[in-house]
Amino acid sequence: MERRQLLAATAALAAWGGATAQPVQAAGARQPGAGMTVEAVQMPAWTVREGKRRPLSPGDTVSTAQEVETAASAGLVLRMAEGSLVRLGEKTRLGVQRLEVSDADGRTAVRSELKLFDGFFRFATSAVAKVAGQREVDVSLRTATIGIRGTDFWSMTDAEHDAACLFEGNVALATRDQGALTLDKPTAFWARFFNQPVKPVGNATPDELAKFLKSTELSPGKGVAVVGGRWRVVAAAAGSDAAAQALATRLREAGYPAQVRAKDAAGKKVHEVRINGFATRDDAAAILEKIATVDGVRGRVALSA
Repeated sequence: MERRQLLAATAALAAWGGATAQPVQAAGARQPGAGMTVEAVQMPAWTVREGKRRPLSPGDTVSTAQEVETAASAGLVLRMAEGSLVRLGEKTRLGVQRLEVSDADGRTAVRSELKLFDGFFRFATSAVAKVAGQREVDVSLRTATIGIRGTDFWSMTDAEHDAACLFEGNVALATRDQGALTLDKPTAFWARFFNQPVKPVGNATPDELAKFLKSTELSPGKGVAVVGGRWRVVAAAAGSDAAAQALATRLREAGYPAQVRAKDAAGKKVHEVRINGFATRDDAAAILEKIATVDGVRGRVALSA
């Protein structure tokens, strides 16, 4: 790849990182929690603990001994206590094997061990988070463990290969087949195809970088819910609480965090089955379309009261 292309790709990554730093800066003033907080979710997505699945909503907390999963055309943004963001793409399963938060000389310290079973993962630390916090995060793939001490990188794993690409900073790779490796220059790229001979670290092309970034980005208007989102789906207005609860259970099993709220309408009590927190009307409409085939859904989109 030509040097000019590499410089352009690096500049684009830096600009993209700056655009995403603002929400993290705003979050930096919050009181640290004991887990990772769901900043945004493109539904459906779940948390799994002891075999039990629960749909995720913005503001939920993910902690030790849990897994998170995303469905096809779904995604998730998690915020660590010191401000770093973890982004997960579609069809991704991430295990939280260890997550500890403490105060270290007035700075929030995070120590975590994560296991990427399948899918797409990105870790990004803003300039504010670098100053305000400390982090020791290890992410295990099928054939390598990535050590993060404050950086911006992407990784993935599937049945055919592991891969990692550095955007900023550096990461240490402890690999099964190549020993210790370091990615310390922007666009540095490592891949291990399981049925092929090992290959040295190289550089990702601009097209590959764009593909990596897209794999962990949420798609506006496609079912994104955020903290403070004002749009909701009213899946149905049932005449009885029992019917509403049954529909809510079916929706939750499908990965949508449905709630039941009783209200008066035209002098009668109805039980609305709602999915709240969508960023825009289009996001709510996209989910209404997805759940249209669930038995009992006769829904609409509405602004939250």
